[in-house]
This record gives sequence, C-alpha cells and structure tokens, in this order.
Amino acid sequence: MKRVINAISTPLARTSAFYYFGSFVIVFSRYLFHLVLLRLLVPSEYGEFLSYLSLIYLLGIPMGTISNVVTKFVADFKGKGDLVSINQFFYFLLKVVSPISFTLGVILILFSNPLANIFKANSIAFIILGISVFISLFQSILNSYIVAFQKYIFQLIVGFVGVIVTILFSIIFIKFGFGATGAVLGQLLSGVAISLLIFAKLKQNIYPKIIKKNPIKFNLSGFTRYSFIYALGSASLISTDILMVRALFDSHLSGMYSSLSILGRMILFGLSPLISLILPVAAHRHSQSSKTSSVFLKLGLVILIFGLIGAGIFSLFPNFIVSHLSGNVYLEVAHLLPFFAFSMAFLAFSQFIIAYSFATNKPRASIFMLIATLLQPIVYLVFRSSLTNIVYANFSLLFVLFISLLTYLYSHRTSNV
Repeated sequence: MKRVINAISTPLARTSAFYYFGSFVIVFSRYLFHLVLLRLLVPSEYGEFLSYLSLIYLLGIPMGTISNVVTKFVADFKGKGDLVSINQFFYFLLKVVSPISFTLGVILILFSNPLANIFKANSIAFIILGISVFISLFQSILNSYIVAFQKYIFQLIVGFVGVIVTILFSIIFIKFGFGATGAVLGQLLSGVAISLLIFAKLKQNIYPKIIKKNPIKFNLSGFTRYSFIYALGSASLISTDILMVRALFDSHLSGMYSSLSILGRMILFGLSPLISLILPVAAHRHSQSSKTSSVFLKLGLVILIFGLIGAGIFSLFPNFIVSHLSGNVYLEVAHLLPFFAFSMAFLAFSQFIIAYSFATNKPRASIFMLIATLLQPIVYLVFRSSLTNIVYANFSLLFVLFISLLTYLYSHRTSNV
C-alpha cells in the first residue's frame, strides 16, 4: 500500500492526473459539439460533415508529422537549456513546411468541385478546408511548442476556449442555413482564435528571431520520416474508413457509420491527453540519460485501465449510449458499438507504444502502423458486402496492430525501457 501511495503522490502522477482530468473535460466538451450536430443535422448531413472532418485529418498529416518532430526536438532543447535552438527551430520549420501547406491548400481549392461530387458534399466546404490548411500549419507548430514546454494549465485553457468558440460559431452558421458547411466554417474561425492566443503566450520564446553569423543546422531527415508514418497512420486509421464508407454506401448508411465512429472515438480521444504526455516527458528524461521505464509503466497502466473500462461500459450498454448521445434514429447500428469502442482502445494503446518508442529513439515501431494503414482500405474493399463485415474486419486489424507493437517493444527493450 505504501508503494502505491508513493507512486500516485509523485510530481509526475499529480501532473498527469491534473492534465488528464482537465483534458477529459475538454474532450467531453468537444463531443458536445458533435452531439449538437447529431441533433441539428439529419444522418446524411452529419455523414457529410464527418467526411469533411476525415479529410481534414488526412490533410493534416504533414502537420501531425511536424507536431511529433517539434515536441521531440523542442523537449530535447528545453532539457538542455538551449534557448537559441528553440527560437531558430520555429523559423526553420516555417520555411520547410510552408510550401507543402500552400500546395495542399491550393490543390483542395482547385479540385473542390470534383471532390464534392465524389463525397456527395458542398464544394464551398472544400474551399474553406483549403484555407484552413494554411492556418493549421501555424497552429500545429505553436501548439507543439506548448506541449514540449509542458505548459499544461495554459494548454487546457486554450483547448476549452477553442471548443466554446467552435460550438458557438457552428450553431450560428447552421441556423443561418449553411448545414454541414457551417460547422466546417466554425472550426476554421476557432483555429484562427486559438493560434493568436498561443502565439501571444510563446512570443517571448520565438519572437523576434535570434540572428547568428552561423545559424544552427537542424537534421530531421531520419526522425521526420518515421514521424510522417506515425502521423499518416494516426490520421488515416480514423479517416479513411469514413471516406470509403461514404463512397461505397448510401448517404444514410454513411451517417449511421459516422455516428458509431464518433462515439467510438470517445475512447481514443479520451485517452489522447495521457498519450500526449509520454513523448515530451520521456524525451526530456531520455535527453538527460535518465530512466524512462517508470514513466512508461505508470502512464501505460493508467491508459490500459481507462481504455478497458471505457470500452467495457460502451459494450455493456450500447443501446442506452446510442439513444442518449446520438438519438434513437441511430439505434439500428447500436449492436456494432462495442467493436468500435474496443477498436479505438486498441488504436490508443498502439499510439502510446509508438510515442514512447519515438521518445527513446526507436521510431521504427511506426512501420507497423504504416502496414495497418495500407491494409485498411484493402480490407474495406474486400468486406464491403455489409457494414457489419467491415466493422468486424477493422476491429481485427487494430487488434493485430496492438499485439504486434507490444511484441516489438518487448523484443527491443533496452536498459531505458
């Protein structure tokens, strides 16, 4: 008992608990946004909105790549007290990533009409998404600095403000008849507000740019490659399925699948705050040649317990959860909710293992996620005969991913693990 009390009273345990429960409130608030949309939009319109959201996740892969890179390297710089590198790294990233962001945004705007036809959507929404790509780049870099600096209280405040702004603007635009496009526009304006708040907080660290005769050269090639794979997998495994179901099935079934997906993601996003802790904390310790095993074991155990409890509750009361959170119109697919819940739990466990591998300089673990990402669309095509079949197949795919990563981590354990 004494050892348990000592473990939960450490600074890491207190910080993790505070950050998790604060983030949980934010995650719940974000789900209120989706629950509001489920009530304001008919199933076909909600399926349209989640298709937009899934496309945002896929377009955000470069931003996700940068987020992992920034968190890892800035946490290392902070651990070493290297303020100059922290400053110059910000401008280096803008220079490298801006052309990619600009290209993606322009392509999305130019091809808005064909994309609207493919996904049975509004072309104006794709133009808005193209504009949001530019804003997402800046926001991703700034937010990753906040994570690397471990400014948890400010991160929670900004997150809550972002949710409130998103909900208010989205409701206003939907009431004015913009439908699913109004929700996309609300998210865009929220992103602008959040970026300005974070920049004001970080200004002393990144502005003005520190000029030196011999600027620092940052070598990101190896780590960035694996970070891209991780970002690709994390975004694709919760987005490609939505887009494929939207294309393969009718609008009604797409809406049904989308409602299950957003409920299942409550497990994944509920665990995300704890997953996000492992990279900056473990990387900071690793840069100082300190042991990281205790961080992994404590956070890993909490994630495992919370994930199993959450998925278990969803499995025991699927009809109650679907009817009260989504609405009675979605009850016809409530029996599939347990498979979605455990699928997202397995994905959360997998992300945690990969993030820890990144922190301890073993990024090759992300290869397993790449394999799962490539297999997912093939699996959906093979099992497209029914919605039930593809849900079962996706559950099996993510379970195998988790077991493979667990086996890999155990077989590559070192003195730091």
